[in-house]
Amino acid sequence: MKRVDTTQCLAHVLVCVNQRPNSELPSCAKGDAEGVYEAFRRWLDDSGLRTRIWLTRTQCMGWCHIEGTTVAIYPEGIWYRAVTADDCTALIDEHLLPLLEN
Repeated sequence: MKRVDTTQCLAHVLVCVNQRPNSELPSCAKGDAEGVYEAFRRWLDDSGLRTRIWLTRTQCMGWCHIEGTTVAIYPEGIWYRAVTADDCTALIDEHLLPLLEN
């Protein structure tokens, strides 16, 4: 086993893209999950920050049944639900851009 070097990682953004096939239960994929993921990915690509801010698609993080799409931002440990692609700019401005100023 080898430990991953995370010293260059400023943040890790987790986006739930969980889909429940053949179920009436809500899921993040039924919302704007892929749009949210793609909005973060485009910003990271455009900013050249993919090695500094990690982005991961996840399965259910436990909130799909309430109001998916769920996003978690670490190391702050802040979670949001009912996120849309339109919300990503505000999340970037509030949580990710300040990390670049340090």
